[in-house]
Formats: sequence, C-alpha cells, structure tokens
Amino acid sequence: MKFAVGVALIWRENQRHASTAEHSLVPSGFVVVTAVHDTATTTITVRSPKDFGVCPSCGTVSRRVHSRYHRRVGDLPLSGRSVNLLVVVRRFRCDAVLCKRRIVCDLERRRPVTLLPDREPATAAAWLEQHQEITVVARAW
Repeated sequence: MKFAVGVALIWRENQRHASTAEHSLVPSGFVVVTAVHDTATTTITVRSPKDFGVCPSCGTVSRRVHSRYHRRVGDLPLSGRSVNLLVVVRRFRCDAVLCKRRIVCDLERRRPVTLLPDREPATAAAWLEQHQEITVVARAW
C-alpha cells in the first residue's frame, strides 16, 4: 500500500518549520513533485522550480522544452527503508538564430567529431565533401 499523500503532507509541514535548506527533505533548489512511501521504499520525485533554461553557448534564455529525462539518486535508508530521489530533468532548446549549430558524432565510438556553424544542408554537404572517409550518415533529431 502506498501513502503518497501522507508523505507529501509531512514534507509540507516540515518545510513550514524548516528555517534553513539543510533541514529540508530535498536538496535546495528543487521542489517536490510527488512523494510515495510504501513498506519497503520511499521515492521522492523532484524538479527545478525554474520554467526556463539558459543556453550554455550563447546565454539566451529559453522556455521551449526540448525533452525530459529522469535521474535516480539512491540515498541512505530512512527507518530501514530504501530511499530514492527521482530528479526530473528538462532540456531546453535554444531558439537564437545564430546559435543553432549541428553536432557531428561518431556513432560507433559515441563521441563528437565536430561542431558545424549552422544547421544548413549546404554546410553539412560541404563538410562531408571534405571527409570522403565517411560512408554512412544518420540523422538524429
């Protein structure tokens, strides 16, 4: 049996009385999405409260979510139960015209090869002309 509501209420009550971030049940800079507690496990799902991201290349603020993924962090047991912190990570897409670039990767070695200056087909074609050793091309979104 899962007690998501009870844990969330306890968390909110603790937050009311917590004067500093170290008293929180979650790391500072995150908000609780859900908290589920069953007989063997406590899972707390958190996310950033920000609704935007900043492009690491050009510094442009973006609110356009590109994708989401989860990271699972294990913590020390709580009253004999395993504790999982599930972090929801959002990736934002930069819409700045001068920032849109294409990354060329080696799919066999799983590493970047080069960063093209734009996303134009002519730029990619010119780069491929200079690299005749490439025989297979795959496109990823």
